[in-house]
Amino acid sequence: MSDPVPLETFPTVLSGAIERSGLSLEHLQRKLANEGIRVSLSTLSYWRRGRTRPERPESLRAVEVIEEVLKLPHGYLVALLGPRKPRGRWVARGGLVRPHETLWDSTSGLAPVLSELAEPAPGELTYLHVHDQHYLDHNGRDVRTKVRMLVRSEVDRLRSMVVLHRAEEHDRALPAVLTGSGCAVGRVRPVPSSRFTVAEVLFDRSLSAGQTAIFEYEVRWFAQGRSTRFSRGSRRAFRDYLAEVTFHPTALPTSCFAYAQEAADEPEVHRETLEPGSYGGVHTTVQASEAAIHGIRWTW
Repeated sequence: MSDPVPLETFPTVLSGAIERSGLSLEHLQRKLANEGIRVSLSTLSYWRRGRTRPERPESLRAVEVIEEVLKLPHGYLVALLGPRKPRGRWVARGGLVRPHETLWDSTSGLAPVLSELAEPAPGELTYLHVHDQHYLDHNGRDVRTKVRMLVRSEVDRLRSMVVLHRAEEHDRALPAVLTGSGCAVGRVRPVPSSRFTVAEVLFDRSLSAGQTAIFEYEVRWFAQGRSTRFSRGSRRAFRDYLAEVTFHPTALPTSCFAYAQEAADEPEVHRETLEPGSYGGVHTTVQASEAAIHGIRWTW
């Protein structure tokens, strides 16, 4: 006989309690904010539908507050979560590797493109150093990003890698990936359904196991409105990451800070407050971090 399917699961109980309460997700989000807990509407929706589950301490604290708001017994929802599940990431020779779903809220249409361009498998590549230089114009719009990388091959005959860059929802067009130095841009595939440009980066030679490659390429953006953040989501953990954002001297932000996220559906964790220098630049550095996303956010 097969095991019975449990009738009460975290998403079913949460969804039922929300329906009975008559509260909207926006109202629930405000209740959490009143307790100093930041949870996005998309995260609450994912929890309700069972697409993701709360696991980090901040998320579990949010669940405890939700129990109070929805008048559920203390610890009821938390108990339904059970032991922490694997996050679908693993450590290979090339270091930590994450699924794309950890980094973005939508990856529609991405899988066949990555299969076509032969993205390096887990364990084939190590990110030693990543340096992003991001520039905004006098209207506070994203203009371009210079990406400089130092990578090491963990296998023989590695000739290329794949990079992904995603447009904001209201951008005029998908980003363009342009050749810089030490590499060439090969095949480029747009993925409009999830706003990605996927590009093949060709190394200047075929790498043997243990060999490194250093290269630079540029991303052009087609923003329509003011930007409020720059971030990098990475499947692979990097040994060293440097992010720079340069504002136009006539359009400096009123506040700016660096943040990290465990996953796209997890809260941002404030790392440090940043103050633009005399030439409008801010930067943040990260060493050996296992967070999936690092970024810089600002207000105007």
